[in-house]
Amino acid sequence: MANARLLAAILSLASVGVAAAVAPAWRPFSADSPWNQRIAAGVPSDRESAVLIADFASRGPLHVNIKDWSIPVYFIEADRTPRHDVGDLRPGIYGSGFAFPRSIPIPDGAVASPPVGEDSDNHLCIVDRMQHLEWGMWAARQDRTGRWFTGLGAVTDLSGTGVAPPWFAAGRELDSHRARASGFPLIAGLILADEIKAGRIDHALVFAYDHCRTGLFIPPASTAQGKVPGTENYRGIPMGGRIQLDPAWDVEHSGLSAAGKTIARALQEYGAYCGDYAGANVLYAENSPAAVRAWKEVLQRDDLEQVFTPETIRQHFRVLDMGNLLPGQNFEVPPPYVVAFAVAGEAVPARIDQLTRTIAIHRGGRHATRVQATWTLYPRLTRVEIRGRASTGESDEIDLAGASTLKLTAPDGATNSWQLVTNPAPVQP
Repeated sequence: MANARLLAAILSLASVGVAAAVAPAWRPFSADSPWNQRIAAGVPSDRESAVLIADFASRGPLHVNIKDWSIPVYFIEADRTPRHDVGDLRPGIYGSGFAFPRSIPIPDGAVASPPVGEDSDNHLCIVDRMQHLEWGMWAARQDRTGRWFTGLGAVTDLSGTGVAPPWFAAGRELDSHRARASGFPLIAGLILADEIKAGRIDHALVFAYDHCRTGLFIPPASTAQGKVPGTENYRGIPMGGRIQLDPAWDVEHSGLSAAGKTIARALQEYGAYCGDYAGANVLYAENSPAAVRAWKEVLQRDDLEQVFTPETIRQHFRVLDMGNLLPGQNFEVPPPYVVAFAVAGEAVPARIDQLTRTIAIHRGGRHATRVQATWTLYPRLTRVEIRGRASTGESDEIDLAGASTLKLTAPDGATNSWQLVTNPAPVQP
């Protein structure tokens, strides 16, 4: 009996040690944030998933950006960190929290992400975990006098969801921007050294590649900034699109390193959001000088590429249902836009196609032809005509018996027409 009690005590101490070894690492954002939500088993794939994944796979294997082209994170106590009057490389271009007078905490010795140069992102991420704040910068650099400048900076509340309102819903458009092309905070989706050491990543990741769809986005992205050579508005995964590794894929016998397995499990449970443009298929690991030193013997850039080959990507990844794509600020089709549309009692949400300016309504078993519709337009105060009849507000009755057209007239006089199409095929899971 005494030996049994001794053995029980030893096992209890061992379990405490294991629990301490796998204690969860810090993660930003609230529990209900899209970044911290596991993918439910019943979430459908996008109807174009196979095509989108095939295109993604055609760009090469999956890598992890570590030393170059990633995000250096400096964890600070803002009240004890030197403050800087950060200048604008592009006067007047700044996001939420960077209004003047500007006082940004940047620790001594901080460096922006390499490679340093005019054509580089040079991201810089400053985080105060106690105050739940991120100061994120794109094109961060110091001049010869030591003064910091940035191409775009923004402050994010890390106790919230981490999701900014779409650019067309923000009081000031640039307040929806962050230091990534998608409007994501820099800390969002980043692989941290502490997570790999703990053997667990409890949030979605962020990925980038060279065929991101330009001009269109979906939440949790808030915009679709910029256009790079080789990108198109009709092809590729847009900013905010979410991919997932098949949960049934055998991680344990995959041949991945321990760090690679941790990343793979996160891709199964949480997936990854498209957040930026890159020259290859990449995920992102923090790359401050201290983090780069911590990655040695733990995680290498090529830890994934030998396993997540184009063929593996093609066979075992999917794109989750994206719903309606929203127009970004660089969308080639000019406004006014319909950014939301709903019909009372609809069984399947209406599908809005920003390229063709069509709104597909699935009637299902509905017998009535006259139904109440509601919509959201951009710009604000855009006027609507339905079959030549002026409509007021953001709701009106429409007739599904025949073809209907919404004619939009923006406050500046710009006009276009949106075709309502009924009885489309139901959205496939």
